[in-house]
This record gives sequence, C-alpha cells and structure tokens, in this order.
Amino acid sequence: MIVKKTLIVLVLCSIFIMQGDMTNITNVSGVNDYDLVIYTYESLLADPGYDFVEGFSNYSGIPKENIQLVLLEDANTIVTQAILEKENPVADVLIGIDNVLIHTAKKEGILKPYFPSNLENVSIDLINNLDPDRHIVPYDYGIIALWYDNSRINTTSNPELASLTLDDIIVNSLDQKLIVEDPTLSSPGLGFLLWTISVFGDPEIDFEGLLGEDWRDWWKSASDNLRIAPSWGAAFDIYYTKEENRPIMVSYGTSPAYDVCHPLWGVGPEQDPPSTAVVTHELGQNNAWLQIEGIGLVNNSENEVIAKQFINWFLSTDLQDNIAMNNWMYPANNNANVSECFLNSAINPANVDILNDLISTTMLEENLEKWKSDWETQIVNFSSFLIIASTLILASVAYSIMKRNWKSK
Repeated sequence: MIVKKTLIVLVLCSIFIMQGDMTNITNVSGVNDYDLVIYTYESLLADPGYDFVEGFSNYSGIPKENIQLVLLEDANTIVTQAILEKENPVADVLIGIDNVLIHTAKKEGILKPYFPSNLENVSIDLINNLDPDRHIVPYDYGIIALWYDNSRINTTSNPELASLTLDDIIVNSLDQKLIVEDPTLSSPGLGFLLWTISVFGDPEIDFEGLLGEDWRDWWKSASDNLRIAPSWGAAFDIYYTKEENRPIMVSYGTSPAYDVCHPLWGVGPEQDPPSTAVVTHELGQNNAWLQIEGIGLVNNSENEVIAKQFINWFLSTDLQDNIAMNNWMYPANNNANVSECFLNSAINPANVDILNDLISTTMLEENLEKWKSDWETQIVNFSSFLIIASTLILASVAYSIMKRNWKSK
C-alpha cells in the first residue's frame, strides 16, 4: 500500500509538471493580449490537418496571432483545467466535451448556455442527447467500436469477430490482444466502460442493462489480460507496435475510413481495407456507445461576443466540411459534405443499436463517479496501475528534457 501511495504522488507530481510546462509554452498567462482563447484536445482536425484558427481568422478578420489555441491531451484534461480556472476563466471556448463529460462540466458551472444561430442544421436528437440545455452543442459524432488490424487478426483466424459479443472476448482469449483506454482519463475509454455497463447491467442500483448481470464481473475476468492505456493516443501507439501483439483497440466506428480514405496513405476504396471496426451483438443486436462531441461558451468569458461568433462559424459548413476527412468523425451539420469513401468505410450510427438509450441522464449523473471509482478500486490491478503511472512519469521526464533542450538552443 505504501508503494502504491508513493506512485500516486509521483503521478500527480508528473501531471503538475506537465500542466506547468503547457502553461509556459502557450503563454496562457498573457490571456488579455488575445481576442479569443480556445481550449481543445491536441488531435482536433489534425490529420492530415485543417487549420481552423486560420480559417476563423479569414472568416472574421481577426488576426490569427490574436487567437490563442491551447492544445490539451484530451477532453478530460480540458474539463479539469477549466474547473481549476472557473473563478477566473482563461478560455473563452471549450471544444471536445462529450455527452458523458458534460455532466461534470454542468455540475461545476464552467459553461454558459448558448443557442447558435445556425443550430437548426443540427439534428435535434444529437442536441438533446448531448445537452438539451445547450451548454454545449454538437459539432461531430460517432460510435465507440473495437478496431482491429486485418493483417494480424481477422474473421478467418477468429470467426467470432463476425458476430462478436463482450463475453466472446474472454471466451476466445481476445482480451490478450485488446487495448482499452483508462475510463478515468480517456473519453473513449469512458465510453467503453459505459458500453459494458449498458450490456451487463448493475445489480447494485437495480439496473438490468441488456443481460441482467454485473458489469464488474466482465472486467474482473478480463482485467489481467487487457492492456490499459492512459489515452487513445497511447493505445494507438501500442496498436501499431507489432511486437506488442495487440491488434485490437477501443476506438471508433469511423477508424477504418482513416486507413482507406486518408489522402496521403489511405489505400483507396478499390483495395481491401487494412482494418475493420466492429460492435458487439448481444441479443442479436448491433450494440455500441454513441459519442457526441460538443463546443461550448465558457461561463464569464471575457471575449463572449467573439466566442459566440466562433461557435457559429464552427457549426457552419465552412468548418463542418472538414470534419470527416480531418477529424474522422461524422459532422453534426446535416448540410456538410462527406465523401463517399468515408461513408462506405465507416459504421453509420444510424445502423447501430445505441446503448446510451438504456442509461437515463439521471442515472448517469447519479452513478458516473461511483462507476469510475469502482473501476479503479475493484477492477484495475496493480500492474495496470504501474503501467499507467510509468507512462505518465516517463512522458513528463521526457518532456522536461525536451524543453531544456529547446531553451538551450
């Protein structure tokens, strides 16, 4: 127990170091020098890349150098940072909070409701499933899915993949090939946790789910063999390291489109796809968790007028036309252009049984923190914790070394 407490302290220290370095790099302390400050995750529209700051600058006439973009690791970090600053907000706009993290964001009061002028171009179902009060509004969406490399595992080597269930993962030892993200640190990881809760249920709150069992039992059976990564990016690195022998990861139903349609290294629609995304098939359904990502106005923003203008623009086709082929998700604007290659390679959420419908907003708000706590205390074994801790510590050390090298140049 002493060792574990020591590791926790080291992890927290590394996080503080990384946050401090991020603040120095982005010059957040000079917030008053900017007309707009945006917090988002580092991979937003990044591959192959659409410069949305320049796009908004061209649209609005605001010089690009007057717009401050702060890139954080993921949506969890965005929420955490905004909560820390809520008494004296730095950001004006938050991009990337999803339909689970919104409950924490609303509870902490970091967002101000806003009704963009062009919201009629977004499906009312997406809006209501994200936040009917419009603290954030949708800009993209897609299902959480299991993504695998066809060259290393496929329906020939593992026929169960064609009609996979969560139980099949354990019965067929696929847990030894699977990478999942930590649900306390990662939004797709949290989506997958809620996927398992929706399927198996939770007897502690009399929630049947699909199967009337206990989600904790599945995780306890699988946890010794699963590889738990602290983020989607870390899981992605493991997935592409063949020596790791982990050809399956929790990702998105749109991930195969990346391999097929990417303008630089996609194989093209004429070739066999390099990868496949699957959902699970309990009770003969196509079951998956829907993730909706949103953009929102920071409560007490100092640049509210420009922030609202930016949100309006972000929902317009000027930006939304770039979502599918740069963020690899479905755009929220119904009028946005989506290539045929993308549509034919990705899983359309309309063809899936959405598990979100089983967990009411009230149930999610009342139980989310307990579910995450149970996952940490009852499911994750010490070796998994050690992997996560080591990853964070090494990343912090490496980053500190890189920063010293930059300063010495």
